[in-house]
Amino acid sequence: MSLEVLNTAGTLLTAAVIATTAIAAIIQLRHMRTGNQIAAMLSIGENFSRDEFKQAEQLVVHRLGPAMADPAFRSYVVAFVRDPSPAEVDPEFVKVRQAAILIGNTYEELGILVKTGIVDPELFLDRYCAVIPRSWNRLADFTALARESNDDPGIWENFEYITVLSQDYTTKTPSSYPKGVRRLAMHTKWPEAVRERAPS
Repeated sequence: MSLEVLNTAGTLLTAAVIATTAIAAIIQLRHMRTGNQIAAMLSIGENFSRDEFKQAEQLVVHRLGPAMADPAFRSYVVAFVRDPSPAEVDPEFVKVRQAAILIGNTYEELGILVKTGIVDPELFLDRYCAVIPRSWNRLADFTALARESNDDPGIWENFEYITVLSQDYTTKTPSSYPKGVRRLAMHTKWPEAVRERAPS
């Protein structure tokens, strides 16, 4: 066998080894990315399950609206935005404001993860697209007051970003159930409970 044939065979073999290594690396990277996405989604779920988050959410759901209707609370929010060491204040106001901040900051951090691609937007929205706009709506008046008090439209802008993504996703994808897969027939045994909760 000539030297030229050996050189050609060696070059082809080297190219084949490099190609195989590259393919293996791509597969490994894909597996790593999938593993990272799974870990990120599990971590997000754990964050929402923490007692601190759930308690803050309950405060926001039940007490933020009435607090925002109180001029004293609004003055406190404005004062805190401008100077984080305001004068003596009702401890209930402090708890409600801290709860709102915890919820808003949590969604803000999630928005950063989605915006930067650390968490896959499609995967994230499939799971949380209904939850995010509800939380945004609960905090909307508080957010607007904080933004205008500080002349800063950037407050919770990543939370706003995932809210917009969620709204658009819900419009485009009213159901995430796979098309063409049959549904299971379900009817409650207690229709009176549904009627009791129906809005008037």
